[in-house]
Amino acid sequence: MSRVIQMPTDYESESWYRSLSLIDLIGRIVYFADPRALAEFHSNRAVFSYNRNPMLCIKFLDKLRESAARSGWPANKALEVADMAYDLTVDKFNNLPKKIELRIADKKNAKNLKQGPDCLLYYRAFLAYIKKPFEKKRPNGQIEEEERAAKSMQHLVRRQFYFSCLEAERKFNPFRSRYYWDIQGEKICVWLPVSLKGRKRRVWLENNIDDPDPFQPEERKRIQTIIDRKLIQEGFVPLDEKVRKSKNQEHEFWSDSDEEFGISLANAVAEEKAVNIKKQRPSVKALGEDELKRLILRIFNDIESGEYKDGKVAKEFGFSKATFSRFAGSRWHQTGSSVPDLWLNTAQVLSNHNTFKETAKDTSVWKQVKATLGRTATDKGKETNHD
Repeated sequence: MSRVIQMPTDYESESWYRSLSLIDLIGRIVYFADPRALAEFHSNRAVFSYNRNPMLCIKFLDKLRESAARSGWPANKALEVADMAYDLTVDKFNNLPKKIELRIADKKNAKNLKQGPDCLLYYRAFLAYIKKPFEKKRPNGQIEEEERAAKSMQHLVRRQFYFSCLEAERKFNPFRSRYYWDIQGEKICVWLPVSLKGRKRRVWLENNIDDPDPFQPEERKRIQTIIDRKLIQEGFVPLDEKVRKSKNQEHEFWSDSDEEFGISLANAVAEEKAVNIKKQRPSVKALGEDELKRLILRIFNDIESGEYKDGKVAKEFGFSKATFSRFAGSRWHQTGSSVPDLWLNTAQVLSNHNTFKETAKDTSVWKQVKATLGRTATDKGKETNHD
């Protein structure tokens, strides 16, 4: 997907900015650090959707904040975490770095002069994210391009809010503390359990993190993810809490200790399907792990916004209607067919993961989970009797 992004001048009017497509507008932010383009995006582009209501980025983040605060995660700190995550994410998409002219001798001090996150990195991620699917299937006109670009932008902002929640939760966690890991003269700030002290921290990182490269983008996030998955998380646990061991022989990407991080259901299901991709149907397996995750997150995002149309998603990802119906069909209740793979997986995640299970039990969702799993057992029984 190649586009020519015009260099900004002092003569463009506000109406001219409003005439730009979303992709071209973001391109001006990324390639020219154009403050007027950034202002146009935040002030006039209602490309986000929540409960089918179009809204600006700041309003969408406010809705995510309200949702996170209601979730009760983490216990007794949900409101503080939600507020901090909101502030962190606003900075990610609004903090335009100042142009600082440095002499060559002072370039090593440039990182010390930078304040806050660089929004250009996140908007650049948006352009990179849409490149492959747009090249694979060109939009059928400007309207479809805007629609697909808007969904991708919403996915990016939602994902970054989730990461901000994790970051905020760590800051409020008394069992975690920062550690600045010195790699090749550069420092990467990570969060480690306070029980891991002194030089043991560096030794653990060197033994568990392969090929750390502080000059790679997103390297800190990669390292922190490995830390979170490998180290047992500490927290306040009730005295009567029982240790549960899963008998599930599928490859597991979570443990009960991960509940502290409040993994979102969409990400949980996407990760589970990806790590077990070898067990998927051939047509699904052919997507590859990254594209499979993107498909699942797209489905959940469409459902949440009330815009899920399985035929449309099937066409975009190159599935036949019959194949997609078996994977994530929306009319299996009415037709009496077997539970689609994705919804069975979702029910299993909700029933096996303690955090999701407790949340589901507090709502009407738990009845649907039990009904889905019960129906699956019935279907298997019919297959066994038939054999």
